Amino acid sequence: MRTLRPLFAATLLCLGTPAVAETLPISGSDPAAANVNDLLRLSVDRFEGEDGSAFAQRLEAALGDARFAGLSYYRIVAPESGAPIDGLLTGTTRASVDEVPVTEKRKKCTEYDPADKNKCVKEIEVDIRCRRRTISVATTARLVAIQDGTIRYTRPLNARDQQTYCPDRSASRTVDDYIDWAQKDQVQAIRRDLAPTGYNLDVRVDENRKGLSKPASESFKEAIRLTKSDPAAACATWASLTSGAEPTAALAFNLGLCAEMGRDFDAATDWYGQAQRLGSKNRDIGEGLARIERHRRALADWDARKRLMGVN
Repeated sequence: MRTLRPLFAATLLCLGTPAVAETLPISGSDPAAANVNDLLRLSVDRFEGEDGSAFAQRLEAALGDARFAGLSYYRIVAPESGAPIDGLLTGTTRASVDEVPVTEKRKKCTEYDPADKNKCVKEIEVDIRCRRRTISVATTARLVAIQDGTIRYTRPLNARDQQTYCPDRSASRTVDDYIDWAQKDQVQAIRRDLAPTGYNLDVRVDENRKGLSKPASESFKEAIRLTKSDPAAACATWASLTSGAEPTAALAFNLGLCAEMGRDFDAATDWYGQAQRLGSKNRDIGEGLARIERHRRALADWDARKRLMGVN
């Protein structure tokens, strides 16, 4: 079993915003999907298509806002400036709208109760004329490294919305509203591919007290209660239960969450692995291990990038 000293040190750092009930707050970053570590100065050229200019401006702003460890991930260079750049992002974005006539069935009352004019006693089905509207938004982005001309990233993105509206039922959104939403969503998808994305999660703790003595079970239960107001105290309580005793699968999992919360990823990996060896079937173990691996990749990418930036 790992020494608990690093675990205590890690959890004591996590005195920020309390988690919601029965969860611990986990934060980290997913790495950029594309190979962009050596591309520091980026230019976003105008995308082809009627909305291409606005799309490019949104993408430029999103990438310009990308941060890691409090620092800008890219230096955005205006394409018309002629200043040196490492990468050029181009593409197309096009929206299309197609409408076709359709019919739907409705019930129509042909006879009402003479004693109650609001009560129908005979009805028939009739056809009403409607229209089915399909909106498609197709975007393709491509990133080229200027130094060697290699294509570092390319991705097609497609969004589609279909609605039927009738005299008695209007469409829930306008064409312009949907196109605007879809293009904003596609901008964010490209931004996630080209720069790390931070996340803040509330991950549910394992409340299973099976295998614990009665006093330990009560302490375990108290730690669960403490997650609502004092996550660090909850983790310290769980850690104290491992003194001189083998942890249960649930306890090992919760200590893995505690270590991940405190960014002691080696300890978190060990605790999650121990939970698995003790027979835990908690699917959050695999998700936690995957989160840690992705965050480590993001950190490694950032270290490589900092060396090029000349940042300590």
